Amino acid sequence: MRWSRRLALLGGWLLLFLSVVTCLDALLRKTLSRPISGTFEASELLLAAVIFLAMPYTGLTDGHVSVDILSGRLGRSGQEWVLAVTALVCAVVLGAIAWEMGLVAAEHYRTARTTITARIPVFPFSAPVTAVAWLAALAFVVQGLGAAARALKPGAPAAPAPPAAPAA
Repeated sequence: MRWSRRLALLGGWLLLFLSVVTCLDALLRKTLSRPISGTFEASELLLAAVIFLAMPYTGLTDGHVSVDILSGRLGRSGQEWVLAVTALVCAVVLGAIAWEMGLVAAEHYRTARTTITARIPVFPFSAPVTAVAWLAALAFVVQGLGAAARALKPGAPAAPAPPAAPAA
């Protein structure tokens, strides 16, 4: 769990960096008519990294957004089964996405692909995002198996709550 938290924190720092650069770009564009070159393309690449860096932690802590319409009416065991099936479906879908991303990353490496305007190499972004997508799929497998185990054992403790944020 520690590794997933560190990845999520890295994603948070990247998002903060991206926010500062975007604001600076807007200010320079408006005041001096001198935007920062490549901001749009860098934003696309960094946003993909931010999303996938946070995904393993979100999956392991059950921190994703959910709408409870029907499962609240089920018993605890039924809720755990819903969570298990949902997590395993997410793992399969994310595994398929990661597989395709791996093929695309390999193509980016072979062709030395860059962005159109700023000529930013794409492979240094697509390879780590692919690796983290595989980790996120694994996190969903762990979450699904844990929920299934809790559903099979009526006296098992509930899923662990997400860790509290560190004090500032």
